[in-house]
Formats: sequence, structure tokens, C-alpha cells
Amino acid sequence: MLALACAPARPSDPDLVRPSPGQPILEKLPGPMLGPFESYSDALLAACGRILTKPHASAGRADNQEASTFWRVSSEYCAWVYYTPDDQYMVSKLTDQSAVDPLHRLKTCLLPSTVEDSRYPPNSIKYIYALHNHPFGSSLSRGDIRFIVEQGSAHGFEARTKDGVVRLSIVAFFANDLSKPACDGFHQYVPVTGHIMKWTRERNRWSCEQTAHVSWNEDATDFTLRATRSPCFEKAR
Repeated sequence: MLALACAPARPSDPDLVRPSPGQPILEKLPGPMLGPFESYSDALLAACGRILTKPHASAGRADNQEASTFWRVSSEYCAWVYYTPDDQYMVSKLTDQSAVDPLHRLKTCLLPSTVEDSRYPPNSIKYIYALHNHPFGSSLSRGDIRFIVEQGSAHGFEARTKDGVVRLSIVAFFANDLSKPACDGFHQYVPVTGHIMKWTRERNRWSCEQTAHVSWNEDATDFTLRATRSPCFEKAR
């Protein structure tokens, strides 16, 4: 009972921020954690490796006999890849703030809508990737899809960079090996194209498959998912 009366310690991980006890959820994420990077793909892969090495970021395979235990203690971490006026890509700090699910059916990370980087005016930052991990490596959820469309409405669905126009997307990283978690792949949804893609890495070679297509109704209040299996014809962007 004494432990319950004590305020939890602040996270010792310098990569991680979360609200103080009793405070509302964070509405901004400080930056940067990683960077600068010359390309958005470099920033994406660096973030993937960093996030998946955080405690309990992976729960292994869902068919593992101890899967329920690994799931119960797992955590989602989230961050932004953003583009600066210096023509560099940066990765924000991480947060693991989440919505409470008493039944432990869902894992969430509540990603703040904006990044605060003291070196730049807020309206000069461009948003490229909304990042998080999925402990069981599952595909993107309907909540993920709705979230990134909301962010596109707030920040724009395309950003003009030194590499041309880059499309906003949401990414969910996964690791296959619970004992030695590494960046084995990610799911990606690009609202501009409607494509959901699965990127996987084997022996440092990346491959991509389109796994679904998202179609929104006319008033953009709901959408349908159509499963598909076809090659990807574009870079992760």
C-alpha cells in the first residue's frame, strides 16, 4: 500500500517523455531524439531500430504459449519524423502515454499532434511519418487509419522537401524475435494513395507487398478495407 501512495519516478530513459502524475496527456512532443538525417528513409529506419529496443516493445508471436503474458506487459511507443527548415529529417522524442484498457485487449500510444523543436517556429515544421510499434506485429488498426487522416487534415497530406513531395503516412514497426528484437519490418498506410503496405527485411534486404486498400465514403466519415496482395511500386514515403 505504501508503494501506491508514492508518486512514480520520472522515466530515466532520456528518449522518453510522459505526463507527470495527475497531469493531462501531452499535447506536444519535444524534438529531436534522433537526427539530423539526409533522407526520410534513414530517419525511419533509425527510429525503427530505436523503438523496438525499448522495454516490452515486442511481444513476440501471437501463437507463443506465453503470448498472453508478453502481451499484458507490452508497451507501444510513438513519435514523429519531421522535416525542418534546414532541409533535414528529425525524429522526435518518444512517448508511451496510452489509453487504459482494463481488459488488456488493446495496446495504444497516444501520439501528440505536434512537435515542439525550440530551434524552429512551429509552423515551419513539416510532418512526414507518425511512428509507433505493434507488439504482436499486427497490421494497422482502424484507429491508426483514422488518426493519420486527422493529422493530414491538420498538417497537410503532402510536404514539399528537398526530395520532392513526400506523402504523410503512419507506420507500425514490428520485431520477430522476442529475445533479440530488431527492426524486421513495418506496416504503412499512405492516405493519399489509400494503400496499406507491409515492408519486411531479411538479410538486410527489404521487400514490400500491398496488403490492403482503404476507400473512404463521400463525406469521409467512414471507410472500407479491401484486402489485396500485390507488389509495391513506390518507395516507403
